[in-house]
Amino acid sequence: MDPIGPESDCEYTQGGSKSVKSEKQTKKTLSITLSGEEDRVLSRLCALKKTRKASYFADLAKNQVKKELLNFAAEEYRKGTASISALATKTGLDAPSIMEEVARMTGADERAVEGFLSAVKAISDLNNDPEFYRLAVKAVKA
Repeated sequence: MDPIGPESDCEYTQGGSKSVKSEKQTKKTLSITLSGEEDRVLSRLCALKKTRKASYFADLAKNQVKKELLNFAAEEYRKGTASISALATKTGLDAPSIMEEVARMTGADERAVEGFLSAVKAISDLNNDPEFYRLAVKAVKA
């Protein structure tokens, strides 16, 4: 087994030539070392969800990686470093998913700015300091 990194407690190996008939792919093996408490907590969760630990980790990894790929693609698009189609090719994600993530992030940004300006306006009014609000608006637009 090859360690992933010098300080990693995970090991990664190719699962030999064992094929999975339904997927027609070879499986990979990832070995993770858990403390006793981590294993007990994971065992309880898997029992409640009626799933195996390996299946739970495989689903968790797949979902997390997809989220991170979407986040990466959306950030790169927003920075203007790549087009949606280039990012779709680079990440393996479909273009509509990337566009939805960009829209979600942009909407979240707008709501955060609105919330910030609303709070600044309240503080500005409370302290009778309209310049404070004007500077905040200027900073947001910059």
